[in-house]
Amino acid sequence: MENRTCLVLGDINLDFNLHSEHYPPEGGRTHAGQAHFRLGGSGCQTAVALNKLGCLTALAGNLGGDMLGDWCARQIEAAGVDGRFVRCLPDEQTGFFMVVNTPGGQQTTFGSRGANALPLPENAILKDLESFRHLHISGYTLHGEEQYEVVRCILINARQAGLTTSLDPGICSSQQAREEILTLLIHIDYFLPSLEELALLAGRLPLDEQLEFALDQGCGAVVLKMGERGSRYFDANQAVQQPAVQEAVKQIHTTNGAGDCFNAGFLKASLEGASPKAALQAGNAAAFRLITNMYGIFE
Repeated sequence: MENRTCLVLGDINLDFNLHSEHYPPEGGRTHAGQAHFRLGGSGCQTAVALNKLGCLTALAGNLGGDMLGDWCARQIEAAGVDGRFVRCLPDEQTGFFMVVNTPGGQQTTFGSRGANALPLPENAILKDLESFRHLHISGYTLHGEEQYEVVRCILINARQAGLTTSLDPGICSSQQAREEILTLLIHIDYFLPSLEELALLAGRLPLDEQLEFALDQGCGAVVLKMGERGSRYFDANQAVQQPAVQEAVKQIHTTNGAGDCFNAGFLKASLEGASPKAALQAGNAAAFRLITNMYGIFE
């Protein structure tokens, strides 16, 4: 098996995206102007984006034994992502999320984690860890004690094997697995939260104090995703900020997955030796490519 640069531990979903002019009240009805399926899940989208950017990537995740799982598996293969650690679990359902996009950039999400709620294939991953340079973790793999312990074991072994590491906490995990995330930060080189996620983890402090709090937990650097305000890199020695890409001629279709694509752009550039400023620029550019494309990652 060809060596890969990155291994992503993450969730895999089928996302059903609707674009509607109105969001109905409970019990109401509306028509979607656009509707489409695409491969989703924070970890999965980061893995696909990394691979499309030229950074050879493997994904570890769980699918159900249903037609949605079959469709997702084909999409992962078509994207060129190494799926050796993607399991199809016959008695489980594939993760499914419906995302309703309304004018102004608002998104309402309904979802079921399905097979994502089960632990990853620990033994198979540990056996091949040394074939990778970098380990990226989606926070959605940290829900539940057994899931957390598996990811923690993989992370510690990755550090011992010399891999660099990164963690995107995710909004739900920042709420429901706060202590687990904070405990892992001592093993993380690049911590990649959004503004809202960082506030949930650090408390409603001034932003500079939130960043200091995260560094105090032991991570090497905080890479903060700030949406239309751009992004910021913060470590013990420097603070760098970059504005978001602004092109008035582009139509913004969705922000769902933009942070995952930012992760990919930033990590690829960093692994190639780019400066924090250049890596932020690469992350912002990757996020922009996603949000101006309604059909998926860099189609």
